[in-house]
Amino acid sequence: MVITLLILATLSLFLSVVLMTASSARTITIISSLVVFMGMIGLLIANDNYHFGLKKVSTTSTQTLVSSTPNQHAGQPNILLYQPLGNGQEKIYLYRTNASQTKPQATPSQHTTVKVRAISATSNATLMTKTTRWRYQNGWTQMLFGLSGEGGQLVSRQDVFQVPNSWLTLSTSQAKQLAKLMKDPAKQDALQAIVAQKMAAALKRQPQISANDRLLLEQQLTKSAIEQQVK
Repeated sequence: MVITLLILATLSLFLSVVLMTASSARTITIISSLVVFMGMIGLLIANDNYHFGLKKVSTTSTQTLVSSTPNQHAGQPNILLYQPLGNGQEKIYLYRTNASQTKPQATPSQHTTVKVRAISATSNATLMTKTTRWRYQNGWTQMLFGLSGEGGQLVSRQDVFQVPNSWLTLSTSQAKQLAKLMKDPAKQDALQAIVAQKMAAALKRQPQISANDRLLLEQQLTKSAIEQQVK
């Protein structure tokens, strides 16, 4: 409505100045048109620069994750991938939400903050996304500024990856190294030997360890051994 009124005020001002003869009606029309014109300009500036008529609305969603790399080697820990940008301080994370997804999704690079948190190895990996957008305060402000395009604009997005501590968080280049390692039988045997040696030492210290704790320990040792190989 603001843009429509601005156009009408501009036309009214133009016609009154060019076509109307000098009279009190012409003066009133010019003043009224100027007031409406300036008022609409002010509202557009307030809406564009200061988000007048808008409010921030946040929504949160949670998705379960599977390993970022499909068709991975049996016994290999699940992976959360990232692609470093620039000097490596900024990262784009690559994730999948179901096993049939062949190409991972990427976290946005703009207006987005990303955190990765380690959780219990027995828990599911999840991605919690909090999105904040500008929304119209009510139907009146939507009618006023609906054509301005400000409603629905992204303010910020926060992605929180919660991955079991048995998962690997690797760069895409490290993932390529791991894929080569897993295709080399000799390197696989060496990796398994390292894990077996550390497992034997751990079991010697804790002979009464439960079967579940033993599995978790093996996962941790495997993860640690792989991390050393793909530094």
